[in-house]
This record gives sequence, structure tokens and C-alpha cells, in this order.
Amino acid sequence: MNIQIKIENKTIHIFLKNKERILDVVIFKEKHDLSEKLLPAINRLLKKNNLAVKDIKNMDILADINDSFTTYRIAKTTADSFNWAIKKI
Repeated sequence: MNIQIKIENKTIHIFLKNKERILDVVIFKEKHDLSEKLLPAINRLLKKNNLAVKDIKNMDILADINDSFTTYRIAKTTADSFNWAIKKI
């Protein structure tokens, strides 16, 4: 299982994927509150699908904005931290 965070047109999509197949998705508008919404949304996605963090092999990000935007940096830091942490499990 993988999680993909997609930022497009000020909308956040959090996909739960098995290889390339999308199993579930959470979508919400970005209103300068991503730091408050991202981790709870990922947690809800995992709980809804009866998964634990250890079941996720990778988290990646796709974005239509460049890396100088705070929204991108929050999502990228979350993905990088998650990927680092799951290697320690």
C-alpha cells in the first residue's frame, strides 16, 4: 500500500493506492490550514480502511505548485518524515 498526496488547483487529494489502483481518496480544499488538516486526514483514511502505519510502504507527493510554496513544503516534509519513520518500524 502507498499513500500519494496530490496538490492541484488549491485542492488536496490523499490517495490510498495498491500499486497503481486507487482504493480510497480524501479530498479537501487548501485554505492555508494544511498543517492542521493533513495528518488527521491521513489518519482517517487509514482507520477507514482498517490499516496501520506499518501497512504503508511509501508516501509520495505530486504538485502543480513549486517547492517555494508553504503548502508544498508541509506536504513534502510530512511525506519525507513518514517515509523515514516507516523504515524504522
